Amino acid sequence: MRNTETNAATAAGKELTTAEGLLVSALDMEDEIAHSVYVDYMDHRNWPEGIKEKTLDQIRRYLTMLLEDTRRHRKIVKSLQAKLRHRDE
Repeated sequence: MRNTETNAATAAGKELTTAEGLLVSALDMEDEIAHSVYVDYMDHRNWPEGIKEKTLDQIRRYLTMLLEDTRRHRKIVKSLQAKLRHRDE
């Protein structure tokens, strides 16, 4: 998992609120899903021998949709973080 935002907030001496912590956790989960799950499954070598190329193409299409959803989720969470920060200023 990537905790860069959590570490940056802690390093700055700022205590995370519950909402901020939840949003950071949400970003970490999206990163974990995108990088260690979907990407691994996009690799042909991670599938059983003999799987049909047509089946793999369908799987890749579904996984691509899920990766796009993950990107949208990240944007939503980033937007929520920005709104939360703006509210605190």
